[in-house]
Amino acid sequence: MVMALLSSTSAEAHITVAGHNNPAVDILAVQRAVDQGGTIHLKGTFDFGKEGRVNITKDVQIIGDTNPGGPVTKITGGFWTFHSPLPAQLPPTAPGPRIRIQGIHFDGALWTPVLLAYSSGATISNNKITNLKPRAMGEQPIFGRPGLNMQQGIVCHPGYAQVPWETRKYIPNAFTGNLIIEDNDIDLTNDVPTKTMAQGVILIWTTGIKARIHRNTVSNCARNSIEAIDNYADKDGSGTIIIDDNKIVTSVEGLPVPGPITPNGIIVGWVFDMSGGCDPQRNIKHVVANNDIRTRGKTSAGIVSVTDGAVIVDNSIFSEGTEALPLLIASSDGYIARNKAEGKSSSPGVLVRTMKPLRGSRNVIMDNDLRQFQTPAADVVFAEDTRNNVFTGSKSKVSDLGSNHSIQMTR
Repeated sequence: MVMALLSSTSAEAHITVAGHNNPAVDILAVQRAVDQGGTIHLKGTFDFGKEGRVNITKDVQIIGDTNPGGPVTKITGGFWTFHSPLPAQLPPTAPGPRIRIQGIHFDGALWTPVLLAYSSGATISNNKITNLKPRAMGEQPIFGRPGLNMQQGIVCHPGYAQVPWETRKYIPNAFTGNLIIEDNDIDLTNDVPTKTMAQGVILIWTTGIKARIHRNTVSNCARNSIEAIDNYADKDGSGTIIIDDNKIVTSVEGLPVPGPITPNGIIVGWVFDMSGGCDPQRNIKHVVANNDIRTRGKTSAGIVSVTDGAVIVDNSIFSEGTEALPLLIASSDGYIARNKAEGKSSSPGVLVRTMKPLRGSRNVIMDNDLRQFQTPAADVVFAEDTRNNVFTGSKSKVSDLGSNHSIQMTR
């Protein structure tokens, strides 16, 4: 059943769609409503089948019913269940749609239930994602490796919508505006974690966004629970990504691609073009604050910075793996303060290193609590070729393999 109502104060459509738990009815009914734009109220249970999808091309708010226990409205199945496709003309000549997706339980989607490639602002909040099915990519390589799977909770990335993948690239202004991803509960349990590229929340190739990833719960992710990489400043140099107050518990095993450190908590910075991390014309501000992270993999990292100027403060990291690393800083000019690390590992609590062209220099590392992190290595390691970092804090074992570091111990 579809019922359209007009607001008494505007011409914006307010549409209620009731689920029939039938793909033959539900997909078409939701698509017709979304094509009108405005506010879409979804009630009941919808079945999108194995690969059902709704494309978003207009400003829209898709709202489900909730109660104190979480979303009541449910969508089962789907493949890129809600997707905002790229326009025919690239780079875009007009801003993308403004999108809100709120209060929906996505159960059993393939790959991801939310993939936004084109938007001028989005809010994705109070959703629940369960039984997310990894999609086998066959011969389509991921970081040069075929035979892997994709599994992601919430995706803001124009790249996956580009075909073929071999020629995909950053598209200026495809994804812009304010982005809020908050209060979502995302479970990425799967049976093949060592073959699955997984992210709970991932942002790539946006332009000048002001993003906040806030109060989400991400569990059992096989790669990076929250990942924000290769996001560009706009022409005025603006853009900010704040990742705060999230609760993360990684899977025990993870995909060792593109590197052996896995599965991880939060990664921010630049991966596809690492030169962006030290280029003030492209790089934006990243803040990682007050997150609660439990890594369970043997080689897991809690927080990884590959972007100059990162602010990483007040996070709590519990590392269970025997080679786990709470804080990996491969960038410069960062402020890393008041973080707490616990666990027992052969790795240091904080590792500052180069990852060319990133230099691992001029960081301020202060007042981090490493007392409950047991390691035969140094608590803090400044690797070779790092320079001019500042360490201050309670008495710790510091290994200084670089040069011109200022190391001050306090009681």
